[in-house]
Amino acid sequence: MVADDHVVLREALCELLKNRGGFNVMAQAGDGQQLLDVVKNTSSKPDVIILDVEMPNLSGIETLHKLQEMGVQVPVLVLSADDGAKNVRTVLSNGAKGFMPKNARIEELEFAIDAILQGNTYLSPTITTFLINGDKNDPQANISVLTKREVEILKYLADGKPNREIGKILHISSRTVDTHRSNILKKLKLKTNAELVKVAITAGLIDV
Repeated sequence: MVADDHVVLREALCELLKNRGGFNVMAQAGDGQQLLDVVKNTSSKPDVIILDVEMPNLSGIETLHKLQEMGVQVPVLVLSADDGAKNVRTVLSNGAKGFMPKNARIEELEFAIDAILQGNTYLSPTITTFLINGDKNDPQANISVLTKREVEILKYLADGKPNREIGKILHISSRTVDTHRSNILKKLKLKTNAELVKVAITAGLIDV
């Protein structure tokens, strides 16, 4: 089954899968909700679901959640135009068995499907090095240099809590909090609390 809201791209992908890969495309869906409806109303389940992330009505991430809630054990390969580290980590943590950028070649797609059908997890080579080494422009990757305590303090600082209050919560002195703050700024190469807030939001530490 293939779910993607871009009709031309979706139909072209299905044709390639049929003609080049020899796969049988059971059904197509324009968004996550359509895919769920098809899965519910189809007696035979697909061997693999190919899923876009950015879709109307129900996104790829929300669809992954719903599939898990429904107890659907079909492996999901995500195709996305956004191959940023945070997006990749998010889909994998939500149950996807593979991730590929949309600009990948059909040969790689065939290989990815075969790998997933064999029970493996597949990540495109174009992003594996990126994930291992980290994206220097990605705050999610940047915060990996922080200790667990520094991440805690970063979250509280981004929430607007003063040093004294953070100290009470963590049972440390406000001076220690300030030392941690200085270390966080140094490690992330930032200068202001406003920049810390931006990093915390992008890294998913706080909601907006």
